[in-house]
Amino acid sequence: MARQLRKPAGSSGMEVAEKMNAANEFLYDFTLDEMMIRENQSILEIGFGNGKFFPKQFSRADNLRITGLDFSRSMVKAARKQNKELIREGGLSLVKGQSDKMPFPSASFDKVFCINVAYFWDDPQEHLLEIYRVLRPGGRLYTTIRSRENMKLLPFTRYGFKTYTEEEWKLLCHLNNLLFIRCSSVHEPDFTGMGAPTGNRSFCMVAEKRDL
Repeated sequence: MARQLRKPAGSSGMEVAEKMNAANEFLYDFTLDEMMIRENQSILEIGFGNGKFFPKQFSRADNLRITGLDFSRSMVKAARKQNKELIREGGLSLVKGQSDKMPFPSASFDKVFCINVAYFWDDPQEHLLEIYRVLRPGGRLYTTIRSRENMKLLPFTRYGFKTYTEEEWKLLCHLNNLLFIRCSSVHEPDFTGMGAPTGNRSFCMVAEKRDL
């Protein structure tokens, strides 16, 4: 389970992706509310899974340019199939790659976000430095994660997951030239589909790129 959550692949990966959609949809809506998307913005989502929720982003404002980055070949393929129209219309671009080595020019995005992805970054500073690079000045990073206490209830998180407190993430942002703006918390509804109840506190932590 831990391996498939990190990088879904094959038929098992497709099943895990659907479970993640069910488990994460509440947090997806919560994160989009925090982002306050405006028309004409360029947005990057890191770790989009099978891409089910891209239409939610486009529903928030007009003339958006949305890019998805995921290092699972299976997820990129599934997301392209699921979002053919959005890709054909030119608003959505999906890329296979890693967020510590992103294939995008510097200062490409107004907003970058990821939901339940930061746990899998072996060296978070490498990812945050790359995010800093691809953000435009004044652009913001939205990192949504579940609380450490909540994650400990899930049996698979002992295998390669890194959890964070607000203060730990705030320090990481500071060390990587991102100004920590705020931490918004929410209580999720109960969900038992990933091995244990959630229904605990989750956070969307917001940081901003400021010129040095």
